[in-house]
Amino acid sequence: MTDLVADQNAVRRYLCDDAPDARLITVRLGSTKDEMLDHQNMPGILKSLCGELVAACCMLSHMLKFDGEMIVQIKGSGPVTMIVAECSSEGRIRSTAQWHDLTEAASFQELLGTGYLAVTIDPKQGERYQGIVPLESDSIEGCINHYFKSSEQLDTKLWLSSREKSVGGLLIQRVPEEGGRAPLKDSNWQTLATLADTITKKELSSEAGPLLIYKLFHELNPRGLDPWEIHFGCTCSRERSARAIRALGEKEVKQLFLERPSLKVDCHFCGQVYQYDHADLEWLLSDQPPGSDTLQ
Repeated sequence: MTDLVADQNAVRRYLCDDAPDARLITVRLGSTKDEMLDHQNMPGILKSLCGELVAACCMLSHMLKFDGEMIVQIKGSGPVTMIVAECSSEGRIRSTAQWHDLTEAASFQELLGTGYLAVTIDPKQGERYQGIVPLESDSIEGCINHYFKSSEQLDTKLWLSSREKSVGGLLIQRVPEEGGRAPLKDSNWQTLATLADTITKKELSSEAGPLLIYKLFHELNPRGLDPWEIHFGCTCSRERSARAIRALGEKEVKQLFLERPSLKVDCHFCGQVYQYDHADLEWLLSDQPPGSDTLQ
């Protein structure tokens, strides 16, 4: 039996012997979700949305298997103006959001209003790609499935569920035809989608991936591959924060230092605070990196 504990903070891919042209992926976020979001002091409903967006981001990243960053962002006109999730090819995840006047009982559409969902693939080598679709659903799951229908050539569908202590996700996709392999028949694809639709939100967020896949697709003889572990990590740095200040322009930066003894930049993802004083002004306005980090 597959080690179920290993799937607590992991993504796993599966192949089915009796449906070789289908790709299955599950994700579970347990303690990693708390580590990623608890310090941000955001309302519970927003933690759920961030968790689901990260879960989707992880499955997309593992589906494409490239060296770089996967970024999924939602921007809206409602009380929640932005939600962003990132997943690196090393399994590092982070997420944050921006909001105001939030009501816990509000629906997804009431929270976001009108806006768009953007999926960005940022490889370490090669060109950056971004696909954008309008928000036309009442859930993150629905928005990303709309993205698949609008932007992807392959049949793909996912399911997401978030509870207080865990987040779960399931993705199914037709495997691209290669090497003379016959494409998955429409009837087989519909069978997979129909079986996946029987999953409950509770099962999706609470059960380990291998057990979930076996319950849904055992007649197709699924085989789980090694889990891909994911962890919270932030890429912020003193130099990155300095670039944000530098982008304001020389005149604006000098004016800010005239008005106060120091500048502070907070990282919304991890809570780190970077402080800059008058002694840092010269390199803030140049392309020279700082000598060392000054954290507070």
